[in-house]
Amino acid sequence: MNVPRALGRIAPRGGHRLSGHASGLSTRACVCRSAGLIALTSLLLSSLVPSAGAAPDAGDSSGQGETPAPVQILDLTTASGQATEVGQSGLDDVQTSAGEEAGSADAASVSAAPVLGASAAVLALTQTTGAAGAPAASILPAATDPQADATLLTDPLEVDRFFVAGFTWAGGADLPEGVRIYLRVRENGAWSPWYLNEAADAGRDDRATSATGEFVTGGADAIQASVVGSSLPAGLKLALVPSRPQGEEVLDADDLTTTQAAPTPVIEETAASQPQGAQVEPAATAPSVSPAWGTQPAAVPAAVSVAAPAVAPAATTANGLPVAVTTRAEWGAKASYMSWDPEYASAGHVVVHHTAGTNSYSAGQSASIVRGIYYYHAVVLDWGDIGYNFLVDKFGTVFEGRSGSVAAPAGTMSIGAHARGVNTGTMGISMMGDYSTVSPSDAQLSAVGKMAGWFLKRAGISDVTGWAGLHVWTTERYQAGSTISMPRILGHRDVGYTTCPGNVGYSKLGAIRAIAKAQGSTPQGGSSSAPSTVSQDHPGAAALRSALGANGWIGPATSGVQASTKGGV
Repeated sequence: MNVPRALGRIAPRGGHRLSGHASGLSTRACVCRSAGLIALTSLLLSSLVPSAGAAPDAGDSSGQGETPAPVQILDLTTASGQATEVGQSGLDDVQTSAGEEAGSADAASVSAAPVLGASAAVLALTQTTGAAGAPAASILPAATDPQADATLLTDPLEVDRFFVAGFTWAGGADLPEGVRIYLRVRENGAWSPWYLNEAADAGRDDRATSATGEFVTGGADAIQASVVGSSLPAGLKLALVPSRPQGEEVLDADDLTTTQAAPTPVIEETAASQPQGAQVEPAATAPSVSPAWGTQPAAVPAAVSVAAPAVAPAATTANGLPVAVTTRAEWGAKASYMSWDPEYASAGHVVVHHTAGTNSYSAGQSASIVRGIYYYHAVVLDWGDIGYNFLVDKFGTVFEGRSGSVAAPAGTMSIGAHARGVNTGTMGISMMGDYSTVSPSDAQLSAVGKMAGWFLKRAGISDVTGWAGLHVWTTERYQAGSTISMPRILGHRDVGYTTCPGNVGYSKLGAIRAIAKAQGSTPQGGSSSAPSTVSQDHPGAAALRSALGANGWIGPATSGVQASTKGGV
């Protein structure tokens, strides 16, 4: 059922089509762009910092006090890859604005030079190195203007309140070459910067994912989407997930209200085509390319499929957990959305992630975000469950993600969908927020480090800051069948084509390892008994078994790193 909007609608564009914009892209990209951004910079920078010291607001963490609402779906391109009316609604405004600004620039050319040149009018917030090598946000001209350079651009659109957004498309997991998707949102009356939404380098090992990763908000009520590139992905959709999702609602142009949005900067981060070492903590280095094992891996993650143990109805410290963990029952995981039973495997590595999105959420909104990520992963992306084993908000609150993660026997973890290729053999823990240009809070880093130390200590690993072999099950950055030498605690970008967990987040891996090491020296109790029902299995087991060689591995026995050809490596 369509929910009526209160104000004006998107005006019909009178035969306006995407092809009519192609010749004007380069002209629009060169005209003078809004020069009023400098005044916004300090405000925007302060809004990006995750202020964990704020008093938590009251909130119903299970979501039972909130009214269920449909997931809003915006169709942005057709099945043939043409922009829809919604998808091209903002392009006319950009052309009109560009013409007006160009005329103003011509008239002003006889006067004194402006303070900002055309190339400096659109700003980017990027991560650089400050004093003593500390990561710091800098303000530079943006390489891409999501409005002036757009092939697809919506109007700024009012929508019902949502906490998680994500883009999906038809066809392969990779976007067309050179295509970049941007999103900005309005929270509490203020527009966020433009954020680049990466194609997801996560998902189950038995299927491809044609989508971006989740984008979290502090309860946004308006959006503007942009696609930059020479072609558009077919069937592009934007999903907006509320606190208590129930059903889905496709919004047509007549259902949407346009609003006003001042120019905002772009969050830019160098694509991590190669793993980057942290500038502050030297321990966060690239994976070794020298053979660390013999001709066959020393330890094979042995997957087992078991029934999910019952979870506690409230935050728990079972299994010797070093911090209280908000269980699935407490944050309100809806059982009907889950179709992927827990599968346990031997595991001895921790992969650190961030969710991307804004850092504006309150403590009372964290559970809403987790429920939104759960729906996006389990239903929209059809994974059947949330991909992360654990999530940590900026206040240091830990949430159980993948079913069975809290109850996992010592030395094992419920196989997730957080890092394709190495979902088996790892625990995935995600810091909620975007840590490209700002640092995770101390409370967040402490909780991540303690959870990593708890997990590795239970696995009998004494050197949590060391390196060990990690088997690759599905080709992403590295070839399936390889065993790569990786730090026990690593970043997602070390094993995938992604900037996750952000440049600043990645630079904090050394601090996380130090916290994990300290946690590893702390006595911990808890049961380590194994589940009673055990059978050999693995995600996509039939497909994997058909690919196994005589040595029991996918392809020939190997040692060291075999980089894949995917992503240009």
